[in-house]
Amino acid sequence: MLRLALLATAVLFCLTLVACQNVSTPLEKTVARADEAVATGALHAIATAQQTYSISNNGNFATFQQLAGGGYLDSRFNTEQPALKDYVLTMEIGSGADGPYFRCHADPAGAGPQGRHFYIDSTSNYIRVNPTQPASASDPITQ
Repeated sequence: MLRLALLATAVLFCLTLVACQNVSTPLEKTVARADEAVATGALHAIATAQQTYSISNNGNFATFQQLAGGGYLDSRFNTEQPALKDYVLTMEIGSGADGPYFRCHADPAGAGPQGRHFYIDSTSNYIRVNPTQPASASDPITQ
């Protein structure tokens, strides 16, 4: 009888743990989506800053530090790889056959539930998204 009571208690405990895991999943998804909103908002701000910088700098684009130092972005961006919420931003600037360009990624950082990967560049104001790996110009536009 005691074994049966212990077994019932163990089963009840396991079911409680499983139920708690299912309750936290929507909360984790909500937090990930909020972090994604911060990342996509930052990408829009970066694109606007780059366009403004380009107008007064012969069509060239700038690093995060140059944009922050010139007042185009705030001090959060005054580093080589700004971190906003659970996202790390990276930027590449250069010049190719079509002239100067920039490419900017927002990728999830850290452990735990991961958000999606985002990308924007100088050829479009649309943000691209990839659920599993760094996004690129060939990925779909985020909805």
